[in-house]
Amino acid sequence: MPKYKIYKPEGVPDPYGTYVHGLEPERGSRLVFIAGQVPVAADGSVPKTMTEQATICWGHVEGVLKDAGLDMSHLVKTTMYLTDRELYAEADAVSAEFLKNHRTPAVCVEVSSLMEPDWLIEVEGIAAAP
Repeated sequence: MPKYKIYKPEGVPDPYGTYVHGLEPERGSRLVFIAGQVPVAADGSVPKTMTEQATICWGHVEGVLKDAGLDMSHLVKTTMYLTDRELYAEADAVSAEFLKNHRTPAVCVEVSSLMEPDWLIEVEGIAAAP
């Protein structure tokens, strides 16, 4: 598992969810940028619920990392785009399952829509490997 320096500035409140305020990978780390992963299953289907869609998105992130010879512990930044802020808790719970105890700086943004009308979530990330 990679080691990172975590930043939590004095006077800044604790993170609101499953993230850290700042993270520094080892100098000279290899970076892998993960494009927005969408909730389309291998068979082309899109499930209806946020939990199912988030599971597909995070599974795709995990797959990209595996293809690069990495795992979820190498993530150093994540972004989730949601079409409904009321579904944040569901999306965050799925991300916590995939990340386990690993935390990254993270952003979650509510958007009016994604590229397809039935998509509720899209997830992107950056990974670093020493």
